[in-house]
Amino acid sequence: MRSTFRGIAVASVALLVLSGAVSANAANSDCISTPALNPAHLVESKSLDYGVSAQAWQWQPGSDATNASLSPLGTRVSVATGNLRNISFGILHWSIPDTQDLRMLSVTGEKAIASLNGDYFDGNGPWNAMLEDSHMIYSPPGSTGVIGLIKKTVVPSKGYRGSGTVTVANKKYLVTGVNQLKPSNNSIVVYGQNFMNDVTPKGQVTVVIKSGKIYKVYPNGAAVSKKLGTVIQVRGKYAATFAKFALKKIAKVTLAPAPQYETRMVADTVAPAGSISSATNTVSIDAYNFGPLSATGATLFDSEYSDTTRSGRVTLRITPDATGKLIVRNVYRQGYFTKVDAGGYILQAKGDTATAALRFKAGDVVTISRGYRSSTGANFINAAGRGPKIVENGKFVWICAMHSKEFRPRSAIGWNQDGQVWLMASSRGADAADMGMRQGGSTADQMAKWLMSLGATDAVLLDGGGSTTMEIKDPDASWQRFDLPNSAWYRALSNAFSLEANY
Repeated sequence: MRSTFRGIAVASVALLVLSGAVSANAANSDCISTPALNPAHLVESKSLDYGVSAQAWQWQPGSDATNASLSPLGTRVSVATGNLRNISFGILHWSIPDTQDLRMLSVTGEKAIASLNGDYFDGNGPWNAMLEDSHMIYSPPGSTGVIGLIKKTVVPSKGYRGSGTVTVANKKYLVTGVNQLKPSNNSIVVYGQNFMNDVTPKGQVTVVIKSGKIYKVYPNGAAVSKKLGTVIQVRGKYAATFAKFALKKIAKVTLAPAPQYETRMVADTVAPAGSISSATNTVSIDAYNFGPLSATGATLFDSEYSDTTRSGRVTLRITPDATGKLIVRNVYRQGYFTKVDAGGYILQAKGDTATAALRFKAGDVVTISRGYRSSTGANFINAAGRGPKIVENGKFVWICAMHSKEFRPRSAIGWNQDGQVWLMASSRGADAADMGMRQGGSTADQMAKWLMSLGATDAVLLDGGGSTTMEIKDPDASWQRFDLPNSAWYRALSNAFSLEANY
């Protein structure tokens, strides 16, 4: 049975520790401390398009390195962040299985604003699936882990990113969410009578509005019944302000209508579930554009695949006719090494599936379904491979052990229910003749703690080491390297993630 993750990539020195949620004590028992991302170490701050921003914090070698929680070679933490209210989340890639450096991937990504290296990979391509524009464009056989964007129907009682205001004493405060079950740590969430539960989640500060006035204030927060009135749970920036509201002060909540859909980030596992069918025969598809081929099933290739396909026991060559119908042109009963025709497909079948593939005949009209299944039922817009989870539902879930405790260049993505997405890279922060191995950076658990401090409730690791790269599109200076100087060496990547313009 194929593992969800495949260990250490040729392109990475990062160790993947596969784990579910663990207790806070177990997860933290062997972790070193995490230095705060404080203003004293903030070295860059940039405003990009569509509300995206980029910031970097840096600790220099030398005096800073006397702190055992920092790399003696220096540490730079680079972050690009945006909100799904204003942006989208995409993947960047070249033809499969070709690789390309992040600068070129970013420049050719029409909508990209900030980008970060992506999945682990080797000479055969990415280790996990890729989905683009709601289609699975690449996948090995079996289930693999992905991180990406979904479009979800909003059920108002179960929560959504709200748009509205809380007005108290003529001052307006922006609402971040409505009826959310797991709000972020910097939020103002309104709970109405349509909330799915009788009792709301507890905030840092809780305010209840009834009959147009402040009815109750809980300075330390409380899980209260929605029957009391309109409940407002506040966390973070405005908690202290709401805690001081006086009873009976005039107050009003104004909310925009709930949207029909909203986009959200999801970490999941996916597996191919497609098929090729004629009037008399159907064969399941086990892999998409996967060079080594499924060992016992069928692998479908399309024009995304640039190499000559390896030969299965049986090979089908399929191209469209003048009306767009897909026609089996050739059935190679002993298999065939071949490239994919423009607009066409190659099916390479092995094992018992090869016997079923032999039932197709030249001239057959076929339909191809490129479906997939996900463990949560998520329907992705864009997604690509990920490493293990390091933060889940607001909790630190990483186990500090072995190589994950080393100071290495690392990459991660974090997000929360408010729609905020963070791309993060840790590195030495300076160009160095290290033969591409890269030195300095952080531990894996520090990446998790930093993302949590910024507001992430969920986060995953990505490929790291020499692959760690971040680019931003500065409105004044076009694309520039952000994790290291522009002079630094680039590794060619299998894919990358991007914060994109939403148009």
